[in-house]
Amino acid sequence: MKHSLALVIALGAAPLLASVPASAQDAGDVTVRVAASRTKLVDGGEVRVNGVADPTAGYSTREAYHATFSASYFPIDDFGIDFSIASPATTNNIPAGSLAGTPNLGDDEFVLLTLGGRIQPFEGRFSPYVSGGLQVQITSQERDGLGVNLDIPNAHGPYVEGGVEFGVSPRWGLFASVRKAWYHTEASGLLPTDATFTNFAQVNATAELDPLTVQVGLLTRFGSPDSETGPAIGRDDTRWTIRAGLTSLRLADKIDLSVGGAPFPGAGLSTFEHATPTVQIGYFLTDNIAVNATLGIPPTVDVYGGGTIGALPQLGEVTYGPTALTLQLHPIRHGRIRPYVGAGVSYMIVFGTEDGAFEDLEVENDFGLAFEAGTDFMITERWGLFVDVKHALLRPTATGTFMGAPVVGETRLDPWAFSGGVTFRF
Repeated sequence: MKHSLALVIALGAAPLLASVPASAQDAGDVTVRVAASRTKLVDGGEVRVNGVADPTAGYSTREAYHATFSASYFPIDDFGIDFSIASPATTNNIPAGSLAGTPNLGDDEFVLLTLGGRIQPFEGRFSPYVSGGLQVQITSQERDGLGVNLDIPNAHGPYVEGGVEFGVSPRWGLFASVRKAWYHTEASGLLPTDATFTNFAQVNATAELDPLTVQVGLLTRFGSPDSETGPAIGRDDTRWTIRAGLTSLRLADKIDLSVGGAPFPGAGLSTFEHATPTVQIGYFLTDNIAVNATLGIPPTVDVYGGGTIGALPQLGEVTYGPTALTLQLHPIRHGRIRPYVGAGVSYMIVFGTEDGAFEDLEVENDFGLAFEAGTDFMITERWGLFVDVKHALLRPTATGTFMGAPVVGETRLDPWAFSGGVTFRF
């Protein structure tokens, strides 16, 4: 009975499997992916205070959420060359073990790059793969917290990755992967030993980073001209473009702070990257010039102190709306890869604030210049994927009180916005 049932299922599934789109990895094929990613460091290694190893000292960092763009080129059947770059991600450095109870020493922002090879021999709707190579972790920004002169050098080491691609059609699909890398860095900083910030202990750590990254996203395939995924796409004469996806935002976190009317030197801000769904609506005024509006669901960002106010608890929360209106140049409106650049204005709308260490917190709306660059990867004449990056010059004023004294902060947020998702033309 079991064998008969299995035969019936197999015969019934045969027509369905026969119609499943093949996700072939033939010589000359290219796959492009955009993904939402989560990275967590291993938080291990030796900590030394004034040169003496403290086996009970440690640290912990937060998981980081960011965007990743990757591509694969197959020079021969089933073997690809992989490249990826991630948007900036930020971790904190919270002392643990014998140093537990000490506030955040500071934050480091990093970018992940990979270059390697993959083996992907299976065709069909599900196409698993394994890959490996070199991962580089570039420290793009460091912000002091309680610690002073925080320094976390770049690092690199081997990685391995395993994943699976799911073919929705011959040209596009979904994928998920897990990547593990192995490397360490020599981090250092000064830890104040008194409330006057005049005496410090030298803290060094052989920090084992060994990040684990999980990715989920969309992909599109470009084949050779005579392949199922390769036929060229003609000139685009549509007027409207809709892009929908996920945007990762990163702020500059600079502030000129005054308390009670007197400057407070060395103060800084600390925020983590944060993500929000966004929609872009574009209209072509001419064949190569378009106007584009970007709107997003207002994210809420936790604001912490940095530098000389790094020991304070959370300063507050701000909920704001990221918007931009740009004029874009599209030099290429045919084929599968269509880059663009743009410039215009951004308006930051503050919808609400929540008090923390700063009470009666208010942040003004702000208006500034915006710049962008990106590209569409067309799957069909109407549908495709996109990636882009925007940079806005936004410097709102924040006000509040601290222990009854008035606080005024002239901020420099200057956000970077890294976006990826689906594009539709009509």
